[in-house]
Amino acid sequence: MSSIQRRIPGNSLVALFASVAVLGLTAGLVIAGRGHAAVSQNMNAFVHEDDSIGLKFADGSAVGGQTAVPLVIPPGTYSVSVLDDATEHNFHLSGPGVDQSTDIGGVSTPTWSVTLQPGQSYRFQCDNHPDFMWGTFQTSGTAAGGGGTSTGGGGGTTSSGGGGTTSSGGGGTTSNGGGLSTGIKTAGTLAATITSGGGVTFTFKGKTVTALKTGTYKISVLDGSKKTGFAVQKPTHATVTITSASFVGKHTVNLKLTTGKWTFITPSGKHVFTVS
Repeated sequence: MSSIQRRIPGNSLVALFASVAVLGLTAGLVIAGRGHAAVSQNMNAFVHEDDSIGLKFADGSAVGGQTAVPLVIPPGTYSVSVLDDATEHNFHLSGPGVDQSTDIGGVSTPTWSVTLQPGQSYRFQCDNHPDFMWGTFQTSGTAAGGGGTSTGGGGGTTSSGGGGTTSSGGGGTTSNGGGLSTGIKTAGTLAATITSGGGVTFTFKGKTVTALKTGTYKISVLDGSKKTGFAVQKPTHATVTITSASFVGKHTVNLKLTTGKWTFITPSGKHVFTVS
């Protein structure tokens, strides 16, 4: 018998070994649980008519949201299964190397394969209501040529806001939930100006908008009228109201323009432009 065994009674040795075994098993469960949540390669995205939007791992844990501390996940290739059952909203995931979206005005359940790069920020949003339906997350590691910048986000997966079929301009000078994501690439800025008397201009690179290439555009509206707002629409799709009639100020959104006829709506009527 060893000197340790001689000093420790037999029943105490049994208790000691049992405690060590339990501690080891518990540590293993904690590590396994944390690893499962962090490295799942399958995600579920959703956007519903009740203004909720979110992105989760297959086990139900959040991928991103709007809380102060951003959630950081491993980079790599993920499969994203989308449930878009809302006609007023869409789900748009974007960031370095990623730009996938469903359409506003329809329902769909696509599955995307996306590759998230190291050390970057990513954003999901409804393009119709980017001021309150959005979330962000980050990837771990070091970005090639410099790290990405967080736009805020974290554990939550749902957001609430006003109902209805349009998004109205709010106060302040920016929309999009605290600023544009660093990963969103736009095809340019469409500038709309509404005078106090209700006159409206809508230009791209200094020229009146008549024809555009398909893509995501930054639409910036400077609204000086208390009676007139600004909206765009694709036939059979929901109207995207960027500023309401009573709003005065500047409001900016990102909107994906798909192939077809579009209109921008003013007091004098609907003005058609083509996206190809």
